This record gives sequence, C-alpha cells and structure tokens, in this order.
Amino acid sequence: MKSRMFYVFVLLFSLIAGEVGAQVRYKDECVFQTGESAVYNIYFNWGFIWIHAGDVTFNVKESMKDGEKCYDLYVSGKTRSSFDKMYTIRDTFMSRVNAATVMPSYYKEVKHEDSYYCNKQYNYVHGEDSASVYMDFIRNKRHWKDTAIVANNVNDLVSTCYKFRNLDMSTVPVNTLVGFNMMFDSEVYNLGLKYVGKETIKLKSGKKYKALKFVPKLITGDLFKNDDDMTIYVSDDENHVPLLVTAKIKVGSIKATLSSVKNTKTPMSSEVD
Repeated sequence: MKSRMFYVFVLLFSLIAGEVGAQVRYKDECVFQTGESAVYNIYFNWGFIWIHAGDVTFNVKESMKDGEKCYDLYVSGKTRSSFDKMYTIRDTFMSRVNAATVMPSYYKEVKHEDSYYCNKQYNYVHGEDSASVYMDFIRNKRHWKDTAIVANNVNDLVSTCYKFRNLDMSTVPVNTLVGFNMMFDSEVYNLGLKYVGKETIKLKSGKKYKALKFVPKLITGDLFKNDDDMTIYVSDDENHVPLLVTAKIKVGSIKATLSSVKNTKTPMSSEVD
C-alpha cells in the first residue's frame, strides 16, 4: 500500500478514472521549457503527526530525435532516510516527447521499492492516425514483451502530466470534466479531471498562489474510500505548475506540496505578495 500511496504523488495525476468530458483545446506552444525544475515534498499524516515521507523532482531537458526538437521529461522520487526504515523507494521515470506536439516517442520507468524491482520501456512508432507501441517489461525476475496499437493522442504517465499543463483554460468552463487518454502497462485508460474553480492557497513554504482547482474521479479500493478524495491545485498563470495535491486515504491523509520551482517559461505571476 505504501508503494501505491507514494506513486500517486510521483505522477500527480495517476490513479484517476472518469469519462471523457467536454471538447477542450490545448495550446499550440508548450508552457514549459528546457531547464525547468520543480521539487515537491510528500507528507503522510499518521494520527496527529505529519511525516515528511519523501521528495519528488521534475526536470525538463532538451534532445533531438529524427531531426526534431524533443523534451526529455524526468521524474525521480525517493523516500527520506527517516522513512526508509518503514519502506524504501527509489523510483525514476523518463518520457521523451516532441517539443511541438508533446507526443511521446520513448518512455522508461525504473522502480526500486524494498525487494520489488521494475523496469518498463515503451518505444512509439507514430503513423498518420495511430501509433505502434513496443513494450519491454522486467518485474523482479520475470521478463516479457508486448505490442499495442493506440491512437496518436495517447500519452504515458509522465507525458500526461506535462500535456495537461498545456490545457487552454479559456476553453474549460467550471464543472467541466476534462478527458484524456493514458497508457499504463499494456492498457489505455480514458481518464478525467474535473475543473471546479479558482482559489488562493498557502503552501507549507509560506508562499501564496492563485490556483486552479481540480477534483479527479478516483479508483476506489484498498487506497481510496471515496471517488472524490483527492484535490489538485495548479498555478493560475501561463505555466500551470502543479502546486499542491491533497488526498484522504483509508489510513490517514497525504499531500504533495511544491517546495521550489525554477526556470519556468514565464514568471509565476500567480504568486501573491
């Protein structure tokens, strides 16, 4: 369970399920850029105590593929040394996307969680209307391969987070469920986030931000009791940087809060003095 709890915040938008909602638009140009970096602190509430359980770092680097500019999107998550005694996590994720379309061409996920090991790779070959995805999986000592044909608008876990930041919020009325498609293992899921309005929030750092508020429809089960137990806040400016994620789980509460962000494409004008 601890692994899944942490995984929610490594990816920020994973474990979300819903119907595809209204027709919305994405911006023609990426709102992020090479060199952007953001660090999030992960907290777990156990009774009356908030424990700083781990940290997640997002980085954007630049590369080239077939003569076209790409972004290499890196996410790394790890538990703090004090939490390692309970459960040790060292996870890394990487997605290479076209800088113009945010369509992925390669994805890799390596997870070390106590005795559990996973190495997952996708290679995408895009056609006119669809993409062939060649997958290579290693889980502990088991190794297998798979192939899937998916639509060109399907993203992996990491590129989904960045693609969502490119959403043109002028096309999203309040109470709209924004749909998107995400690939997890060999399956494609129709997912959604419901935009519920704007708020001004204060982070643990003391900084205040004007934020866009989203409530996903969650997969209930051994982690979440209700399908609306998570809230996601994103900066209400051109960057759409995730600021805060809060969630109730069956054994307490967890949250991910922005600790630092640098080299955003435009100033973080959502910050309140």
